[in-house]
Amino acid sequence: MQIQSNQPTVTKNKDTNDVAISIETPMKALEKLYILFIPLGGIVFSFGGPIAITFGLVTGWAAAYITLQAISGIKLFKLNLKNYSFSNSVTDEQLYEQLLTTEMHPDFKLEKGTWGVRFVFKNTTRHTIIIDHKKQCYSIVSKLTTKNLIKKRHNPGVTEYSYAYTAVPIIKQIIETAVVKHSLTNESEEITTRS
Repeated sequence: MQIQSNQPTVTKNKDTNDVAISIETPMKALEKLYILFIPLGGIVFSFGGPIAITFGLVTGWAAAYITLQAISGIKLFKLNLKNYSFSNSVTDEQLYEQLLTTEMHPDFKLEKGTWGVRFVFKNTTRHTIIIDHKKQCYSIVSKLTTKNLIKKRHNPGVTEYSYAYTAVPIIKQIIETAVVKHSLTNESEEITTRS
């Protein structure tokens, strides 16, 4: 099993000057569950003849599919509950204003929602930034967009986790850049008012 980093892979498109972010597949190692569960299901139901073996193979596939969705759901839940600390305190409005001036990758779109600032990554996942002002930290809650909940019905949990696993480090870096820019502008405003 390979050790996988949490850093996204960035490649250049040959046709344009845009940089494309390739989606990582952190659940690749767990896809071997299919190799384990499908024959195991066939073996368990082998006493009943060819129809039972076929039923066992289908049952093994379903068990592997559900297990893979459950594991990716748990990993996504842990990723969504992780808190990241701010270097300086900032409000939703201040963060949004700074993010508007921050240069972002074309795969990301910035939105201002009722629950805070949202990033849309490749029109597939929505990442909402929830700020906890008391603890001076934030969390990034990732979900598939409504349109993609319908479109990507096969392996939705794995798809959602793969996109979140790729986008969260980039979003974290963008937010840290915006917070630092905000603190620098505040410091420069304080210096000009003192002079």
